[in-house]
Amino acid sequence: IRDCAELLVVALMEGREAHLFGRRTLPEMDLASLACAIQNLWLAARAEGLGMGWVSLFEPLALANLLAMPTGSKPLAVLCLGPVTEFYAAPMLVQQGWAVPRPLSELLFENQWGAP
Repeated sequence: IRDCAELLVVALMEGREAHLFGRRTLPEMDLASLACAIQNLWLAARAEGLGMGWVSLFEPLALANLLAMPTGSKPLAVLCLGPVTEFYAAPMLVQQGWAVPRPLSELLFENQWGAP
């Protein structure tokens, strides 16, 4: 966090219901939109040769207070963005043994759950 070129905090604001289409039937759409925006930034950064990390180990209320964020807003991501000396040859979670790649056939179904 201390070494990155740019440190961004991504948050959701109070009263966002009026600004996000689809929240009446799917309240989670604000989180989905936020995640899509972060992914787009991540892909654009990588295309420009920049690295990005998503920090999720923080206390949201403490960070909101530190940044004097408005009441009702909630920080959901801390993003570290900037130049890197190299990229991992494989995802870090795989290299560290925290995750194992799964075949697409276990994750992608057609017409119903479990149907290849």
